[in-house]
Amino acid sequence: MRILILLFFTYSIIYGQEPNKEKNDILFISVNHTFQIPGGDLAERFGSNSNISLTASYKAHNNFIFEINGGVLFGPTVKENNLFNAINGDNGTLISQNGEIPTIRLFQRGGHIDISGGKYFSLNSEKSESGIVLSIGTGYIYHKIFIETLTTALPQLNQELIKGYDRLSGGLLTKQFFGYLHFSKKTNIRYLIGLEFIQAFTKDLRGYNYTTQTYITENRRDYLFGLKCGFIVPIKQRQQERYYYY
Repeated sequence: MRILILLFFTYSIIYGQEPNKEKNDILFISVNHTFQIPGGDLAERFGSNSNISLTASYKAHNNFIFEINGGVLFGPTVKENNLFNAINGDNGTLISQNGEIPTIRLFQRGGHIDISGGKYFSLNSEKSESGIVLSIGTGYIYHKIFIETLTTALPQLNQELIKGYDRLSGGLLTKQFFGYLHFSKKTNIRYLIGLEFIQAFTKDLRGYNYTTQTYITENRRDYLFGLKCGFIVPIKQRQQERYYYY
């Protein structure tokens, strides 16, 4: 009897080691689009915009996430329509040296780069390895008015003088993200979707405003509220084996 009991425990120790493979450390990139609504001082200059960004992310085995993100901003709406008041002719329009009236179009342009860290909260699901992500970050952002002249060139807006009208501004940002990451176990469908909030503490980088012919020293508060979605491409995924003893 004692021999049978001893054999039973020996079998349990040797063969009762069940490996449980868990997908722990993951390195992936995502291509994202964010539809953003401006707030603060930014809302006085621009309308809503798009943000196309590329993110490199690392999810550690303890579910902490670290990210490096860079993107470009662009939008069709510029609310400041008095840019050229100081150089308009008597009829309120700009005239080239050949007497032509050019077509001038204004757009929003900008960019940002930032780093962030957060926590991944896994959701128990048989079909996917998905979860909720909360993260915060900091970085740098800039934005300006892109001035495009059509039909003819304007000496009043040459490569150097145009800098006095583009309102180039930049500064530090803080950001928060709350969203959902989806990793399907059966297909290659991987994506993220969530809400992103950006607070930027910027200032005018030109220093002198040609429209008002004054120096600009005030600090700005630029806010962006966005709906972010992206497609995820895994780069490296390490599996660890854990053994449980009975």
